[in-house]
Amino acid sequence: MVEGFETRDNTDRPVRALVESVNGHLWKKSKAVDQYEQTEWPGFKNITKPIVVFGMLRGTSELIQQAENYYYFDHAYLFGNKHSVSKEVGDIVYRLTKNYFHVRDIKKLNKTDYERIEKYKPFVKMKPWQYEGDYILFIPPSEHVKNYYYFDKDWEERTLKTIKKHTRKEIKIRTKDSKEPLEKDLENAYCTVSYQSTVCIKSIMNGVPSFCAGESMGVPVSLTDFSQIKDPLYTPEREQWIDTLLANQFTMKEIQNGTAWKYVSNT
Repeated sequence: MVEGFETRDNTDRPVRALVESVNGHLWKKSKAVDQYEQTEWPGFKNITKPIVVFGMLRGTSELIQQAENYYYFDHAYLFGNKHSVSKEVGDIVYRLTKNYFHVRDIKKLNKTDYERIEKYKPFVKMKPWQYEGDYILFIPPSEHVKNYYYFDKDWEERTLKTIKKHTRKEIKIRTKDSKEPLEKDLENAYCTVSYQSTVCIKSIMNGVPSFCAGESMGVPVSLTDFSQIKDPLYTPEREQWIDTLLANQFTMKEIQNGTAWKYVSNT
């Protein structure tokens, strides 16, 4: 049915759980390697089934590029705690998507879906739209994202050039190493600009409009034409979008009992 690939102990747990939930095959790693090194899977030669991986490092991006179908795990969109238990829901939470790194549209959820995501809803806080701001908060893609999307390697330079052509607003650069809390950077932001960073989720929830690339989870509620920087989108569909993101993340219990597979395999 599927074949999963180990890379390191923390990320192996959800991969193993999903594979076991459908009686698939798990390729075990020979050893854990550095993030930009290639994992070896003794006995593995060619992809013969849909694959299950976590992240795009340690050889998984090469597997994804070869696979006809893939199931992709990464950290939760909201209320996760990386590989530790979420304080909001009392379990480890991961996001899971099929054939994309992110869910990029607003899904029509059924009663079962709404019941499943209800556990997150008390913690969803949406601020009113912020129509003024002092600067554009620009979030460059990480190095491993740049490496994967090699065909778009000049995105940062090209996008900044387009923005500067259409506005004189200050551009504030925020990287993963930024010491300032994100909420602080968003307080006086006019909008955010990102490639596929999950920063756009916090941006939208804090009332700051978003611009993003077509690969982002923010596509349904953002603009992708950076020449429109003076006219951001203040969408009325924020809550439906958040519900879709929540529906594509699962607790370890939901991964183990087949709930994750049932939902994502049918999308």
